[in-house]
Amino acid sequence: MEIIFILSGSAREENVGAAARAMKTMGMSELRLVKPICNHLGERARATAHGSFEILEDAKVFDSITSAAADLSLLIGTAAKKRNIREDRHPVDELPAILRAKGDLARRVGIAFGGEESGLSNRELDQCHLLTTIPMAARYPSLNLGQAVMVYASVLSKLTIALSQKKQTTPTRDELAIVREKALQVLSDVDIPEGHIIHRRIMERLMLLNHDDMHLFHSFCKFYLKKYHGRVK
Repeated sequence: MEIIFILSGSAREENVGAAARAMKTMGMSELRLVKPICNHLGERARATAHGSFEILEDAKVFDSITSAAADLSLLIGTAAKKRNIREDRHPVDELPAILRAKGDLARRVGIAFGGEESGLSNRELDQCHLLTTIPMAARYPSLNLGQAVMVYASVLSKLTIALSQKKQTTPTRDELAIVREKALQVLSDVDIPEGHIIHRRIMERLMLLNHDDMHLFHSFCKFYLKKYHGRVK
């Protein structure tokens, strides 16, 4: 399992550098930037990166969350506040258990962070498969971007270190993407549009299924697609 950190709209070099340092400290190396406002290779970014400048040099820049997450099995968004009642926000410390339950289904997982002022936009959050948050005793002052990345990297290092010590076979296909594709087909067949609250909730809860439940869903879809679409894949 690879954990990729995605920073969207970062405005301060210091925060990008601090994020790179936090990642390296916790054994992670892939950083992606979406429309950065600051120079991620600037002097202040270098200063706070301190020994992890190679992560900044290797960082890829994208023009949207969509393109940055195109090759990921799962995209997890971070949000400080809840937008509406139809979505769940999972505490960051639950992430290792959620991802561990996926077994070998999740090969590349992205953790997306928004800009310093307002975080991820509503449009960006809508593209995330799960939403997470850092529980805090008080809403203000909130954590800055570098600190938030450090918290997530620290929590997720427990998972990546454990997985790196365990030999696993690599799936030949992106199984989570296939699960989502099949679910979208079923929802379309029963006329539940993408903008409907039930559609959003089903797709969100689907991504919380463990490895065995995912395979059970595959088995159900095998019969469903054969009966209603004349195919099994």
